[in-house]
Amino acid sequence: MDERTAKNYSLIMRNIFDYLPSRILIILNSIIIIPIFAHILDTKQMSIFLIATQMLNIMLTCTFDWITKAVLRFHEKYRFQGMIDALFSTVFWISIIAYALIFISYFIFKDVISAKFAINNLTFLLTIFLVIPCSIRQFLYQILRIRNQAKLYTLSILLYQFSFIALFLCIYQLLPNASAILIAMNIAIFAIDIYIIRSIKFNYKLSVSIDKAIAFEVLKYALPLIFTNTCYWYVLNIAKFLFQQEQDYLNTAIAGTAWILSSSITPFMTVFMFASFPIIVKKFELKKRFKQYYTNMLQLYCFIFIPMVSIFCFYSKEITAIVLPEKYAPVAYILPFFALAGFLHELMKLINIKYHLKIKTYVEMLIAGFIAISAYFLNIGLIGKYAVIGAGIALFATELALILVNIFTGDKNLDYINYKNLSKTFICVCLLGLASFWVLNGLNCSSLVKVILYSCLYVLTCTVLRKRILS
Repeated sequence: MDERTAKNYSLIMRNIFDYLPSRILIILNSIIIIPIFAHILDTKQMSIFLIATQMLNIMLTCTFDWITKAVLRFHEKYRFQGMIDALFSTVFWISIIAYALIFISYFIFKDVISAKFAINNLTFLLTIFLVIPCSIRQFLYQILRIRNQAKLYTLSILLYQFSFIALFLCIYQLLPNASAILIAMNIAIFAIDIYIIRSIKFNYKLSVSIDKAIAFEVLKYALPLIFTNTCYWYVLNIAKFLFQQEQDYLNTAIAGTAWILSSSITPFMTVFMFASFPIIVKKFELKKRFKQYYTNMLQLYCFIFIPMVSIFCFYSKEITAIVLPEKYAPVAYILPFFALAGFLHELMKLINIKYHLKIKTYVEMLIAGFIAISAYFLNIGLIGKYAVIGAGIALFATELALILVNIFTGDKNLDYINYKNLSKTFICVCLLGLASFWVLNGLNCSSLVKVILYSCLYVLTCTVLRKRILS
């Protein structure tokens, strides 16, 4: 491993460790809070909660995700030009317009949502209200990322988790259904937003005008992200909505719980994008070479997360039996597909940074649209034949197609990755995982011990060979 590569890995890991505690806290949502809901709520109320949260995700995707992403992408550029106040003023008024459209959507779609997905008007309205505190929190988190205030970011998540679960347990005594969760989320997120605002010095001056040039550049970059992220959301959630529409509440709950459980390591995966994106943008704007940094980041991603994902693949039955009630036993059969799909999805997002750097997000949009259309027919066919297992197969196949198409799409202006080095790391780590499983396959011990021994052996082997794997 040469000196430049070693420095890159050191920088990447330092940035990741700044935000790692916050990722651990987010994981608690998957391994503690969601199982609590699974034990307390019946399958219909659990399905309603899962569908409501995905409705919240799509509303945020269509309105505020792309706006906050634009802040992160253009902050350095307009700071260098002394126009940062104009950027924030423009983004603020775009956000006001976006939320007005979201609130109007409640009156247009409330009856359709209620009829098709068993979401009553109160639940839908609470979900609409959640958009406000969630969007404010997203914006504030981008400011914390730009300022590298990782400690405040982590503390805010810790306070939210404790207040959320405490509020839910209290409200559930009065309102024993999915609405109790949404009310608790509204109160908790609003409280944390106020805490962050009071903790940071928000010294930007907002004006009543919109800078047309900035608005045009922001919209050119960000509007394709609405369609792109909607397609990604659709791919990840179509199966749950198909089950819910057929009033198959058990399979909705199974698919939703399997995805959340497999996503317990996703916060660790997203920390790569979370910690590295501002640095990559800064290097790009300063015209510094960063192809090696970019490639090393992806190699490290595979080195760390393939072992984690393999646990869900090889020991899905053991994990399901440990954390979920017996009625969720089918989760074991789809957990490997969902875990692999989550790994590929986050890897794809890292690879697709190339589109963001060159403001060519429309290329990613076109690919996402084509794959999303294909995913519909794939889910219909496989769910009809294999039920919930078909949903797992369809999701994995779709994510595999997405990453392969994006890898082979682009021109020299988008070539920031050394795929030869990335492929070597990917293959080596996978082979070590298979070897570790084969060594322990005949061992007679408890489920928990198997998972622990496999993890230790796999990580130890990778650590010993890390220089060869990552060079």
